[in-house]
Amino acid sequence: MPSRSQRSAKERDARSRAVRQVAENPLLRGSLVVMRRKCGKQGCHCQTGEKHPALYLAVRADNKRTMLYIPPALEETARQWVQNGRQVDELLDFVSQQCLEQLLDQKQQALARR
Repeated sequence: MPSRSQRSAKERDARSRAVRQVAENPLLRGSLVVMRRKCGKQGCHCQTGEKHPALYLAVRADNKRTMLYIPPALEETARQWVQNGRQVDELLDFVSQQCLEQLLDQKQQALARR
């Protein structure tokens, strides 16, 4: 495993940003979904026309997909936390790709020695 100084500046930066993001900001791994529903009230426009929009957070819990209702007062918070989660995922994807390239290089070197 290469030491920190042997890693590229981009990889070191991505690792640092990922750690900082996880340590300092709340995050959610999931997706926000707008679903349209009928409310059930007699005479409401949703019974015959446009349904009511509602925001849900789709997450995995215990290997099951769960949909959690997000009230309007928490919409902006949920959006920011999901965005924070996506940023961490992107940084980890970059770091993973760098590690894969290192592994493939090591594999080539090991095969060349044979």
